[in-house]
Amino acid sequence: MKKYFVLIVLMFFAIQVTKAQNVFDVTDISQENDIYSGEENEAAVLIRCNHSIPLSFSSSMDKVVNVYMSDLQGTDSLYYLVFPTGKKYRGRELTITAPGYQSYIVSLELEPKQLVSYQIIDPNSMVDAGCYRGHRNKGIQEIKTANYEEARNQFILARECSDVNKDENEKNIQLVDTIVYYRQKANNCFDLVDYREASEYYSKVIELNSYDIFASTRRNECILKFSENCQALYDRAEYFFSIKDYDKAKEFYQRIVDEKCQSYRNAVTRINEIEKYQLARKDHNTVISYEFDLNGNCPFGFHVGSYKMKKVGGFFEMNFNGKLFDVFRSSASYGDKPELNIAFGFTRKIASPVWIYFGPGFTFKSYFGNFIKDIYPVKNVPYPSDKKEGLVEEIKDGKTVYDLEKTNFAFAVSPTIGIVVKYSYFALRLGYQYRFAFKKELQDYIKSNRFSIGVGVAF
Repeated sequence: MKKYFVLIVLMFFAIQVTKAQNVFDVTDISQENDIYSGEENEAAVLIRCNHSIPLSFSSSMDKVVNVYMSDLQGTDSLYYLVFPTGKKYRGRELTITAPGYQSYIVSLELEPKQLVSYQIIDPNSMVDAGCYRGHRNKGIQEIKTANYEEARNQFILARECSDVNKDENEKNIQLVDTIVYYRQKANNCFDLVDYREASEYYSKVIELNSYDIFASTRRNECILKFSENCQALYDRAEYFFSIKDYDKAKEFYQRIVDEKCQSYRNAVTRINEIEKYQLARKDHNTVISYEFDLNGNCPFGFHVGSYKMKKVGGFFEMNFNGKLFDVFRSSASYGDKPELNIAFGFTRKIASPVWIYFGPGFTFKSYFGNFIKDIYPVKNVPYPSDKKEGLVEEIKDGKTVYDLEKTNFAFAVSPTIGIVVKYSYFALRLGYQYRFAFKKELQDYIKSNRFSIGVGVAF
């Protein structure tokens, strides 16, 4: 009899405990475009709940539920849960528990990279809540509906309650004031078409109250308009750059940088290119001059170089004589001496307005005719030689014609050095070249020293 009595008593208490437990109200608040930024084979679940209700979790398919991160946002605690995905995890059930509440089971069918969000509230929190809790809970509900004026009124009324939690209540008032401040700043920027700044303020509102649909919609609108404006600025800048209107182009590129558009790195690169070009034009860095060969062998030539105020530049020069064209046309005559000089290297400022240039060079010179072995054209000897032995000749129309089947080449390495005097748009150049013949016997023929002078423009 006693056993039955004890059993009845235990059942009574169990029923009372069950009746005493509160019930969760769980709402799916997932957004259509929510994405989890973690691993490819994982998904996440975000659960929001008032910080006064501590939650714990278990899963039907996972030994341990990975609470990736927890955070406090306003009066809500945020729990970020991460789960592996795949066919073997179909039918997963997540159990949510809290002291004094019945457990709640959520069925999860998660896809890779998916983010699912739930809001948990106590629907009976207003019942017998007391003065302070009643106003506090009402204020929190008004925040969720973005009715900030009424929310603040509720927190102000909560100040008068005898059971008020002063620290918590003042934080709630400060939360509302901060949200209202950011909303006002965002709206002002939006009206002034400053979409970048507006989107940043709307983002701050959303960070404090993720239920603010107006702020979320406005932020997306700002991002779209901001991107469109940035693209329009970049298109205009590229157009002016393409037609070489660099002042206008630079103005638009600078606006892209100031606005912090996505393409600001490209804009910075373009600005640097424009400034480099404009500085070069201002300092007349580029010099082009006509070449005069003081030795008289190469009357045609030019020199082009970059003569910068601070940095090292480069140059290239070439000179030749008219006989070189005869070689290309296969119309060279017996005794012709085609010549070509090429040099390149570096330039450096010594002291304004004088620059130095230096570098390697090469000389090509040829002579036509059949020559006896080891007989070379030499100074003061009629070209190509007094000796006619070995030459093939024939008489045509009463004239002696020599065979030009053999073309003889002479090469030399020709290091070059010189100075350039540059003032405004005018440039004067003096150069010296020393030649090292590949064949020592041709040193006199090629000539060791060569002097040149150049006159040109700087721009």
